[in-house]
Amino acid sequence: MTPWTNSISRPCRTSGSCTLSLGHTLPHVVALLKAHWRKLAGLALIPILISFGLASAFTLIGLGTQASFFLLGVDLFLSVWFSVAVYRYWFVAEPGARRDYIPAWRGRELRFFFRALGLFFMISGVVVLCLMAFGGLTGAAGGLPAMGPGLVVGILAGLVVAVSFSFVLPAAALGPGYSYLRALQEAKGILLPFCGLLLVTILPVDLALSLVNFLLLSLERTLGLSVPGLAFAAVANYVSLTVAATVLSVVFARRTGWPLRVEGTAT
Repeated sequence: MTPWTNSISRPCRTSGSCTLSLGHTLPHVVALLKAHWRKLAGLALIPILISFGLASAFTLIGLGTQASFFLLGVDLFLSVWFSVAVYRYWFVAEPGARRDYIPAWRGRELRFFFRALGLFFMISGVVVLCLMAFGGLTGAAGGLPAMGPGLVVGILAGLVVAVSFSFVLPAAALGPGYSYLRALQEAKGILLPFCGLLLVTILPVDLALSLVNFLLLSLERTLGLSVPGLAFAAVANYVSLTVAATVLSVVFARRTGWPLRVEGTAT
């Protein structure tokens, strides 16, 4: 499927469908998540069980550290598959089309992976350049960037780059032919509200998940219980991915005119 050449009519350029104010977009995101959380949870169940099962097994037999790269690879594969499935659930997949939800490394997963990898290197490159320019790499403890203007500017610059090119992710899940340049063109004019939307949706969720994870790590050190922390880590990853993919799907739909399959059921 090559949807990007002919089928997007860009109605949002002349109508109000491209509005990206928090008052319009945030309730839409929340409504989608509330209306479809059971389906999304069911979609995440398989990768959560696989991730948790492997991590628990290796930890119980004392190979957690040695198997870390293997577990990282499995988590990466499952995260890519899940992200693609979520985008396709919002836009194109029929509710009973299990072929879109069965873990398999198809062309769209590879396309999504390479687009995401390219975006990661662009963000990392911008952040590192900002740190070098403002001295954020000097005097860092434990190999971490030092707090200061370089780190702040780097984070903000990385956020702008992420927003500017983020449309390549849902586009890659839906079909080929959508470039980084196309994503940049689509994002023009919405960078500020888009960054704000990400900060008020994804950031609080990730901070809450990090707090719970910190409490579980404290419990693990106190009681020696690793299973709750492993289970939560598996679940938290897919909660974060779900929220991020839903936010991006809503903005992508408003900006490009590509309709959400579930639009009529949640708004």
